[in-house]
Amino acid sequence: MSNNGPKILESVIEVCPYCGKHSLRVTETLHNVPNFGPLLIIVLKCSNCGYKHTSISHVEQHNPVRIKFRVEGIYDLNAKVIRSPTATVRIPELGIVIEPGPSSQGEITTIEGYLLRILDIVESLFEKPKRENIVKNIKRALSGEIPFTFILEDPFGNSALMVEERSSLIKESLDIEDLKRLKYGDAILEMRRRRDV
Repeated sequence: MSNNGPKILESVIEVCPYCGKHSLRVTETLHNVPNFGPLLIIVLKCSNCGYKHTSISHVEQHNPVRIKFRVEGIYDLNAKVIRSPTATVRIPELGIVIEPGPSSQGEITTIEGYLLRILDIVESLFEKPKRENIVKNIKRALSGEIPFTFILEDPFGNSALMVEERSSLIKESLDIEDLKRLKYGDAILEMRRRRDV
């Protein structure tokens, strides 16, 4: 695949699963991400009702991985995050854990984008007294006042962090105990078991 940009593999109009109209555009695009490899991005978008779904998957198979990045200042918040639908995000210093659910979508954003989304969720879900300290700490992290560790754990190894200073990334293989505690980790263990039989 060339590095000249994304390549549209297919773009078709289908029936929308929500409104039933023949107005759902399904676009499959292949992107080559430097230092990561090819990604297949499938976007479903209905021009009638606004339904949208994005699926991002790595074309190549990888080993289970934990990626750690120490955010020391505001400039580190621009690190790009490629998160597969099976990855867990952890920010231990802020008490944040985002686990994948059954309808999780892969996504590409920044660390700042994650913090802003978490801030919105916290402000809408929690009552004022309970959320004040959480909101304060997230805002301090967004302003660079609180250093923290951003961790991606992916049993399928299809997630990545794109940072300017690659030496600041720590990549670790996930062992069996790590996989057992992760959502979807059991799927990898079962695949390994079947392969070894």
